[in-house]
Amino acid sequence: MSHASPLEKAIAHNGTLTLPELNAVLDVLPDSVIVCDREGKILQINAAASQLFELAPDSPYQGTSYRQFLGSYELHDDQQRLSSIEQWPINLALAGKVMSHSPENTLALHLPSGRKIYVYVWRFLLPDTHKHIAKFAYIFRNITFRYQKALHLQRVQQAVLTLTQAIVQVPSDMDFTLPKETPLLSPRLLLVAQQLVDVIHEILDCRRVALWALGSTGYMHYVTGSGFTTEQEHRRRRDSGHLLPTELAGEAVMARLQSNEVIISADHIHFSSEYAREFGSEDRFLIVPLFLEQRLAGALIITKAVLESEYLPEEIELVKAVAAQVVLVVECILCLQEQAETKMKARMLQEMNHITTDFLTLASHELRTPLTGIFGNLQLAQRRLKTLQCQVAEQSEEMETRVEHVQQPLISASQSAELQQRMINNLIDDAHLQSNTLSLCVERCDLLALVKDAVARKQPFLPKRTIILECLPTEHTVPILADVERIRQVLTTYLTNAFRSAPARHPISVQLTVEDTIARVSVHDEGPGISLEEQAHLWDRFYRAKGSAVQHELDLSLGLGLYLCRAFIELHHGNVGVQSTAGQGATFWFTLPIARSTEANMGRSSALVGGS
Repeated sequence: MSHASPLEKAIAHNGTLTLPELNAVLDVLPDSVIVCDREGKILQINAAASQLFELAPDSPYQGTSYRQFLGSYELHDDQQRLSSIEQWPINLALAGKVMSHSPENTLALHLPSGRKIYVYVWRFLLPDTHKHIAKFAYIFRNITFRYQKALHLQRVQQAVLTLTQAIVQVPSDMDFTLPKETPLLSPRLLLVAQQLVDVIHEILDCRRVALWALGSTGYMHYVTGSGFTTEQEHRRRRDSGHLLPTELAGEAVMARLQSNEVIISADHIHFSSEYAREFGSEDRFLIVPLFLEQRLAGALIITKAVLESEYLPEEIELVKAVAAQVVLVVECILCLQEQAETKMKARMLQEMNHITTDFLTLASHELRTPLTGIFGNLQLAQRRLKTLQCQVAEQSEEMETRVEHVQQPLISASQSAELQQRMINNLIDDAHLQSNTLSLCVERCDLLALVKDAVARKQPFLPKRTIILECLPTEHTVPILADVERIRQVLTTYLTNAFRSAPARHPISVQLTVEDTIARVSVHDEGPGISLEEQAHLWDRFYRAKGSAVQHELDLSLGLGLYLCRAFIELHHGNVGVQSTAGQGATFWFTLPIARSTEANMGRSSALVGGS
């Protein structure tokens, strides 16, 4: 939740500040403040700012140009990186740590000590007793730790998405013959192994991760790794298949791994002399064994410096989960090898779908956890701001305008969190579909009312856009048996896609027709249209239209939006489709069966629906 600084409060309460009052505030202010005159010359820098900028006690800053002073610290190469980070990880990392309004700028600074920091900058006007602008106050707040956390969240999300894509794109017709030396070098496993170690590397934010396999002849084979230099990677490839386990990690470590023991220690790990030179004296290792058919098959070795903190229990569990997934992939391949040709292909597809579902569920849980607190804080902040707005509405029009200005970053943060929540919900729905555990809450409802409700819900978010609703007269009803929330989700997806595709000046048309026992809903936009090539893949799982960008909501659906629409409608015994000609817009439609009179009298019921 945002809060006002002491300087903001002083300005709000007093309206003006005399020089003694300003000095008194600056002396106790925890934030870093630089005060300038109207010409931009520095008048005063408080103690917190002197410490932030590492100024010497006798530094001659007075009279210096503020922009010239700041220019000597700015890292212009990092400004582009600051602007490239997505908004949702910043909202998660910085929630509750900003002032009562958005900062004017975010800067990367290089300090005399060599440190690099990131700061938010606010500017306040300081009027004199005649209400004329006399000075400017710049407040700096160090957000380095939380900014780095935001970058880390973005890297984690990208690693998980890359891993998911690698798993689902494993070709089903690939040769499943296992290498004689070790199954961990299977081509199928190698397709996802790099993403597996990358996920560990990003989430643990450690120095290095390596996956080693123990061959049938007793030699260690390097499978893949993350965080190594080109030279280090080459050395491991060179030694793969020629390195004894005791040469890599010592007899004591191998004995403990043979006992299926997870090793968390900086002691008793003696690497060969060539590898020992790569590690610092205070490096800490986490080694998790991989067992296949009750035999030690390899190990995951993670390296973290002491300064990067100890291994947390959650981190250890994550690595063990990844190790289990590696073994599961290998076991799936072994099953395929033992079966007949036709049975092998079917079993492989089934097991790979299970692995995909497990990882989608894990990713959904890890991404959902931080959102719970964010939603609570945002809702609390919005309620308090609404109360404040009612209180100041009768006092000052200027204060009401300020309150309205403060609402915008809260609305933006809430929308970012909702987009993230929608992405997670799509992942969970997909996981249920793949595991045949999707539950529908079927009840009698009016499709006409659902269509009107979906349009009414969408219109306030786009007040300047026009929606033309072509439906039956109000007195008519279109009875169907359906899960209301699933049908509403399909309607919302269709409307969202139409608004995104159509130019702002063109309306969106929504039509509901009934023919015999079938109801048909269509949403038409006058956008650029969809090529025949793309139409053939629009409903595919994880398909994203060409040219879609990461910051777009459609992209945040991970290519599951239309796939889920088709799945939900087909589970209701309906059909979906699209009609489009390049340059002439597109019409997305779906059909549902009308409920018979005997069915229409049914109450609400829950059904566990299996996927195809």
